[in-house]
Amino acid sequence: MTMVENVRNGLLIGAAPREGEGRDPWFLDPREILRSVRLRWITVLLPVLLFLALAAAWTQLNPPQYAASTQILIDPRGLQVVKDGLTPPDQASDASLLLVDSQLRVLTSDDVLGRAVDRFDLAKDPEFQGRETLVGAIKGLVARLTGRTEPPADPRLTALRILRDRVGARRLERSFVLELGVTSEDREKAARLARGIAETYLARDAAIRSETTRRAGEAIEGRLAELREALRRAEDQAQAFRAKHNLVGTRAQLVSEQQLTQLSEQLGAARAKALEAGARMRQVEGVITGGRFDSANEIVTNPTITALRGQLAGVERLRADAEETLGRRHPSYMAAVVQEKALRAAIEAEIRRIAAASRNDFEAAQASARVLATTLERRKAEALKVGDDFVQLRELERQVEASRAVYEAFLVRARELQEQQRLDTSASRIISPASPPEKRIGPPTPVVFVAALVAGLGVGLVGGLGLELLAGRVRSRRRLEGHLGRPALDALPRAPRKAAGAAALRADFGSTRGDGSYEVAVARLRHRLAAAEPGAKPLVVLVTAADDRTGKSLLARSLALSAAADREQVILVDADPRGLLTRDLGAAAPRDLAGLLRARAPLGDALVTLPSGLRVLPRPSALPRDLAGHLADALLRSAADLVVVDLGLVGDDVVTERLIAEERIPVQLLAVSARRGRFAALDRALKAVGASRRPHLVVTDADPRE
Repeated sequence: MTMVENVRNGLLIGAAPREGEGRDPWFLDPREILRSVRLRWITVLLPVLLFLALAAAWTQLNPPQYAASTQILIDPRGLQVVKDGLTPPDQASDASLLLVDSQLRVLTSDDVLGRAVDRFDLAKDPEFQGRETLVGAIKGLVARLTGRTEPPADPRLTALRILRDRVGARRLERSFVLELGVTSEDREKAARLARGIAETYLARDAAIRSETTRRAGEAIEGRLAELREALRRAEDQAQAFRAKHNLVGTRAQLVSEQQLTQLSEQLGAARAKALEAGARMRQVEGVITGGRFDSANEIVTNPTITALRGQLAGVERLRADAEETLGRRHPSYMAAVVQEKALRAAIEAEIRRIAAASRNDFEAAQASARVLATTLERRKAEALKVGDDFVQLRELERQVEASRAVYEAFLVRARELQEQQRLDTSASRIISPASPPEKRIGPPTPVVFVAALVAGLGVGLVGGLGLELLAGRVRSRRRLEGHLGRPALDALPRAPRKAAGAAALRADFGSTRGDGSYEVAVARLRHRLAAAEPGAKPLVVLVTAADDRTGKSLLARSLALSAAADREQVILVDADPRGLLTRDLGAAAPRDLAGLLRARAPLGDALVTLPSGLRVLPRPSALPRDLAGHLADALLRSAADLVVVDLGLVGDDVVTERLIAEERIPVQLLAVSARRGRFAALDRALKAVGASRRPHLVVTDADPRE
């Protein structure tokens, strides 16, 4: 069974052009990405190696750092140890937050950090003296060479600067808690520094509070002597003024003022008593003039009258009984009447006595009120005489009281501050002591290398894809179809060297047969062309390219050799201005092609027959451009089954353009090399061919796995 039969029976199944494939950009296709990675593996590998080298250098130049943290509670209220603290015990929330933020600055201040440097002797610690770096060594060398050397830095200041860079503090959200963090190359050292700085801050805060209290106490004690002397002078002035003007009395009131007050109170009481006595007198006199006994309280409550009225009631009952039972002439009745009259006379006499006593009381109360009023008026006149002096005395006494109040307040405050400076009233404390950290800062070394590997791969892939985009090469059939938006006719793998050399043209028929992938692909392409133009005899195929001259010529001779291997009558025409086929053939035409075309003679006189049966029309040294149409006529009149014309590149010469524009030759193959072809040249070639002519695209040097 021949190779052609194999191809026709089974190798063309599923080989139809892929019209329905997607037109997404090729760099979104994983297969194209892998293809680009394989082609530009150096571009992908170099960033990976570079990033891994940088990761290795970073791990070597940056020793591991460990961060230890401690938490400090800043209570802005403090402890209310004494009644009046130096600072207010409670503040508004905004002011409290500002106070905590201020303490955050104090915690990381040079004062606290400098004391920590001295406490832990960091000036002699190599970690806090800076490590010699390559850049620093170069700077030092340049400085020595230029004579600009600087004096050595103070080790304590160097340690302070490094410690300042390694210390961080922040206030936790919605709280009065400060978190202090310290980094170091040693776990234990980081924890010791964090604890030490926190303790130094608290000790320094307590010391500053005590020092502030002490200074305030000393300032107050310095004023006590002046205040004491001012109080003594004020008291002496007030006492001298009192003695000079004979102003006797207490600090609050003079004797004359006390007497006026007492007389005013006595006069009011006397007048009230006189009014009360007059009311009683008038009630009693009203009873005498015919009023009722019970209308006067003085009479009703008198025990004598009460007893007489009881006896009178008993006699009136006896009289009434005697009058009713015995009559008015009976001695018992008469005796009862006499007793009743005697009792009434006794009651009237007692009432008159009460009235006389009430009148006497009223007159006495009026006399007492008149005497008190006279005495009060006399005392008022005397008080007016000392009014101005008393006003001046009151002013002096107010000055004395003010001086005494200030002096006593300062004296009490001085004693409180003396005791307060011995007390720690701060409520700030460490609520979370620092402990040695378990993990180092930053990612672990494996993570660094993995990240470097991923970053290198990413940069390499982006760089490789970018270079591919800039290169604009075809690379694959899939990429070509995506770029043009239409399918290619076929794709051929890379030809073996025996098919690409000049010996392939001179080889015997038997040596050109084979079942390799390239031969099978060429046979498949040939039969597709025959199927596209059924009944065409001869089948004339124009083979050209945009920029791949070698691939185009190889495709033309491969098609011719494949047909010759199937014992078809094949003519291979070399129409390339470079004459690659003629050069490889090493033979000239037996007759001049130009004269043959002018005479419209058959092409057989100008053909060179090879041992394989393939007939070749070599390229003449000069082919006039006006004979391009005669060449097309001669090709179409030939008796061959297949005529393969190896044209030049599109736009290379006039003969090529004339043959491409020949409408009688519909089959045109545009060879596009996957390895060497560029989209820019292909676009220019298709534009030159024109929209009316759609040549079949054949991808050469394609990946056999497509």
